[in-house]
Amino acid sequence: MSIIPLSLHRQPHPPLRVASLAYALTRMEPELRELILPGESWDEMLARREAAADILDDLLAEAGEEFAEAVSA
Repeated sequence: MSIIPLSLHRQPHPPLRVASLAYALTRMEPELRELILPGESWDEMLARREAAADILDDLLAEAGEEFAEAVSA
């Protein structure tokens, strides 16, 4: 009997695909990615974060369309 565990047959993790996220983040205004801005109220922060989420969704969709066109061209 050995105290060294047998290696399990593991499936490798698929590669992370971050191109769409990189595309979106480079096109967002830096203020939208901040946790809180100086002098910002709670309501202003929540509104900014909601707007940032909407903008991120739009940019991710735009990236998907752009990358799909690049692949099909």
